[in-house]
This record gives sequence, structure tokens and C-alpha cells, in this order.
Amino acid sequence: MKRILVFSFSFIGDAVLSTAVIQPLRTHFPEAHITFLVGPRAFDLLAAEPNIDTTIVYDNRGEHAGWSGRLRLIKALRRDKFDLVVNLRDSLTARCIGAEHWGMVRGESNRHAVTRYLEVLQKRGVDTTGAHPHLQLTEDEQTASHGFLAERGITSEQLLIGIHPGGNWVYKLWDAANYARVANALVKKRDAAILLFAGPDERELQAQVAQMMDVPPMLVQTEHLRHLTALISLCDVYIGNDTGPMHIAAAVDTPVVALFGSTSHIRSGPYGERHTVLQSGIDLGCNPCHPGRNPGECGAGSCEVIAGITVEQVLAIVSGQA
Repeated sequence: MKRILVFSFSFIGDAVLSTAVIQPLRTHFPEAHITFLVGPRAFDLLAAEPNIDTTIVYDNRGEHAGWSGRLRLIKALRRDKFDLVVNLRDSLTARCIGAEHWGMVRGESNRHAVTRYLEVLQKRGVDTTGAHPHLQLTEDEQTASHGFLAERGITSEQLLIGIHPGGNWVYKLWDAANYARVANALVKKRDAAILLFAGPDERELQAQVAQMMDVPPMLVQTEHLRHLTALISLCDVYIGNDTGPMHIAAAVDTPVVALFGSTSHIRSGPYGERHTVLQSGIDLGCNPCHPGRNPGECGAGSCEVIAGITVEQVLAIVSGQA
């Protein structure tokens, strides 16, 4: 296999999870050129990934929208003359590239996404022992992140906690005041420094949490995903909801405390043994409602299951990890 195309994903978290296939493919096909096809939001993250040779954008809401856009993409990919397509998104388009096709294995869907991605390779005799999502930072990226902290007076001896209170769906969110209470307790009891992360559409939420904190946190507002990744890699613990940055943290081996309620941690929790999923134990009979046919059908605007997680629970887990 000289040229391999991996059909990855549009959402950042899904794209990060798909990196689990890189190491097994590299080992099985040591001379192969590996290309990832990803959505625009995840492009910058994977385009600079040293373990990926080429990254191509699949913009299904832009130039590749509709049948004409899909046909344009197929023609472009066929020109690249790939030998193998690893189809992780179960896309019909992937079957039209004119290459050997490795598709998703049919079976029980209520399993972790990484498990299902690796099964695509296992079915074809590829050894996936020890494979996991991984992002490899460059030396320049690591230097820049250390400089960011040094400019703000943070020393390597100080406990560094990353907190991301946001998420792309309101039913995923733990209350902003709770995040502020966790941060205040860690600053007071552990002399921790707090990195408060936010996506481009989460600045208001980030400001709300910061205003409720007794000591101002370091606000991270970069839209450069590689810089975000490098900063997360320096944290002793990352705390957040079910989001892309949660998977980024796991992929750079930062211990994660992930808060879940309306979504399935079995399918999309942080991958690896160093991480902890927190749930309240409340069972409404409808949770998790995502994935599902009518996520958020209750119309409540928030989820009681994640709301039931206590500040004390989070602090207890952090204490055991840092």
C-alpha cells in the first residue's frame, strides 16, 4: 500500500479520536503515504500533525455540498490514485474513489468510537495493540506554550488546572457557577493556576466563570487549535464537558475529569485509563438522549443528570489525579 486515505470527520472530537488508526497503519504499512480527509474545523489541528503526511478538507457545507460538490470531491480524490481508503465515517463517497475499501464493521453500536474505528483495521489483520488517539506536538509548539505560561508568571512547580466550561450543546453543560467554585477551591487549597479555555462562540460563558472567581484565571481565547493543544498538554488535570478539547486533552495524555449527563460516555468518553468520567447517578429514564432520535426532546434547556454532579465530587477526583 503506497497511498492510504483515511476518511475522518468534521467535528474536532471525532477527528481526534480517528487518529487512533495512525500508529497501526504506520506499523503495518511502513512505507505508506497517509492522507486524512477532515472537515474545515478540524483541518488546522491535523494539518500540522507530524504523523500525518497530507490533510485534505472535506467541506460538506461549502464547495463539497450537494451531489455536485460530492462529485467534485470524488474526481479530485480519484486523481490522487489512492491504493486504500479507510472509511471511518461510513461514507458512500469513500466507495467511489477507485481504491481498495475498508469500511466500518457492522455490530453493536453502543461501544466507544475508537473501538469501532480500530475494528476496521483488525478485520483486515492489522495489529492494533496499544493503539489510541494521539496528537504529537512539535518542538516549536511546545516552546511557544511554555513561553505563554512564563510570560504570565506561572512556574513549572505550580499546579496547573485546565477548565473548559463550554460545549456545542446546552444539554451537555455543567453550570458555570459550579466551574467557578471548583476553580476557587483549587486556587485556595492547592495554590493552583487556572487556564480557562473557551471556543470562539463561548467568550461570554468564559467571562461569566472568570467573574465568579476570586482570583482571575488565565483566559485562553486562541482560535489556533495547535496552540490550544499545546497549552492543554501542560495542564496537570483538565476538567470539562463532553467536547472536542476533552478529546484533545486525552490525546496529549493530560488526565481528564469529564462531566457527562445527556450524552453517552460509553460511546464518546475520554479514551484511556488515566481519565475519569463523572455522572450524578440520576436516572430520568431518557438519559443519555444523545445519540438518539430526538436529543433534547424534553425541551428543558438543561439536563438534570449533569446538573446533579456536585463540586465536591469533582474536587475529590482532581485530588486523586494531581
